[in-house]
Amino acid sequence: MARKEDQFHAPFKELKGVKITPGKKPPPAKQAEPEPPEEPDDREIFASAMRGVVPIGNDRVIPEPVDPRDIVDSVRESVRRQDQEAIDTLKALVRGAAHFDITCTGEYLEGHTVPLDPKTMAKLKAGELTVQGHLDLHGYTRQAAEQVLVSFILSSHALGHRVVLIIHGRGLKSSRGPVLKEQLVRWLTTGSLSHLVLAFSSARPCDGGTGALYVLLKRRPKKSKWNRPG
Repeated sequence: MARKEDQFHAPFKELKGVKITPGKKPPPAKQAEPEPPEEPDDREIFASAMRGVVPIGNDRVIPEPVDPRDIVDSVRESVRRQDQEAIDTLKALVRGAAHFDITCTGEYLEGHTVPLDPKTMAKLKAGELTVQGHLDLHGYTRQAAEQVLVSFILSSHALGHRVVLIIHGRGLKSSRGPVLKEQLVRWLTTGSLSHLVLAFSSARPCDGGTGALYVLLKRRPKKSKWNRPG
């Protein structure tokens, strides 16, 4: 008679006493990092910024046509008037109608108030007086040159400067010659500047030669001493 314990099927009976070592768990799979979003290009950025913008209509103002003859006539009249002013001023200086004595020999130019110590004039012409400031008028129009000259002379006189150098050019590249040079003589010897200028002369070659002027200014008046009453 079979034993009672043999009546049941026991397939793992032979494994009794066998130790089973559990295996290591596999490491969790690495999650892939998300790729960074692509940056929009310039066209997309511009389209996004301009979204909702409504273009305006044409706002340009078309000027009325101008007759070219009127422009030419205006320019000619302006040039004629400027030339005549310079000629009249130089004639007055030569006649002695002004209080400046002017000498012009070729490109060389000098002038001084009447009277002026000849020794002072000789030192100015020889470049023996220290130049305390300079102004270069190259590139300026006639109107702009006059404005910057007046400002420069007034400032130099206020600072107590006695001798300044003004570079006007020789006009070699101009079909009309040294226009600024002629105008410069008029500006220095008439109007408000004539009360500040004592003398001028063409500079030495090292300072610009006949393309520049030494200008001698009057002394700045001394402030009167005034004692406040006690």
